[in-house]
Amino acid sequence: MARRRKAKGDPGEVETDMTSMIDVVFLLLIFFMLATKFKMPEGTLRSYLPKNRGESNSRPILSETCRITLMNQGGQVIAWADQSQVPLNEQLESDYEQFTGVAGPDLNFIEDYISGMKSRYVPLDGNGSLPVVIDFAKEVPYKYVIDVLNICARQEIVNIAFAQPEVPLE
Repeated sequence: MARRRKAKGDPGEVETDMTSMIDVVFLLLIFFMLATKFKMPEGTLRSYLPKNRGESNSRPILSETCRITLMNQGGQVIAWADQSQVPLNEQLESDYEQFTGVAGPDLNFIEDYISGMKSRYVPLDGNGSLPVVIDFAKEVPYKYVIDVLNICARQEIVNIAFAQPEVPLE
């Protein structure tokens, strides 16, 4: 008994071409790989942000911190380094200051002040860095907050905290 070969057009045998299905699956795979956005961790900033207004934090702020306060008074950004007022800059240095026509605080003064505080700072545990608190009002442009933060980064200060802006009680 010889086996009989079935003709190609025989309705008893169904043969499907998987090539186009595999192509579609790979195209979908490539589409989803390209369309998916993975959240990349950006530069970390070690700081202790207040969790509530005026309540005690998990880390108390010691009296030997360096506090930079930024306030907006009459369209002018005024800065205080602890208890001494930072002089205003003589010239309009940044694009923001040229756009507004108002000079901000002297950032060189702030950098010299923080550098001097860092050189005099003696940590209690022997290996800590100078704690810096950046306190800014709600109306202060973030440009000045980032400028102070950049000064701290240049001074290699990692112990930075932000004071919560005061919210008027109703």
